[in-house]
Amino acid sequence: MFKTIKEDTSSELVEKKSKFIGNLFYVESIEEAENYIKQINKKYFDSRHNCYAYSIYTENGIQNSFSDDGEPSGTARGTNA
Repeated sequence: MFKTIKEDTSSELVEKKSKFIGNLFYVESIEEAENYIKQINKKYFDSRHNCYAYSIYTENGIQNSFSDDGEPSGTARGTNA
């Protein structure tokens, strides 16, 4: 069973003096996902890490990509990837 994003949203969490900002976007293509990633990287250019993950259903099947951006291995894709 697939789940999808109904609307774009953002959230912040402060943990032990570190701020974590999560952004969630609905996309229909890899190009669209990469454009959002570029926008977020520009917006938060002074961040130490800009992790991302996406899964997109294409005619060739599901395409996944993620980057931990220097965080511990596997951080960006979570436990369900």
